[in-house]
Amino acid sequence: MIAVGGPLLLLGWAALAALAAQPAALLLLVFVQSALSFALGGTLIARVLHEAAGAPTMEGSYATAALNIGAAGGPVVAAATLGANTVDLGPVWVSGLLVAVALLIALPLLRVVAPRLGQTIR
Repeated sequence: MIAVGGPLLLLGWAALAALAAQPAALLLLVFVQSALSFALGGTLIARVLHEAAGAPTMEGSYATAALNIGAAGGPVVAAATLGANTVDLGPVWVSGLLVAVALLIALPLLRVVAPRLGQTIR
């Protein structure tokens, strides 16, 4: 899900910015982006819980803390673009940028954090 959903989420933010003036496209893309974000977040939590099974007290704490930092920090950064001399789509572009940064960090590590079935990590 991470390797597929992440890039789709990034493309969705770009499409949302490009098609925001079209009401039907806006409605569809808001739904799609919400579903992708929810699915990707759930997948990331599941990966953390699976990988940290040896530390049951900390596994939920780290997953929750990481998502709470993103849930609080993302809107703060996006809101900062509204006061600047930018267009109304500043928060959409910030969302895309944050997803791009996350993908640049996560995709090279997928081999480590999400090995294929039967593959061992060295």
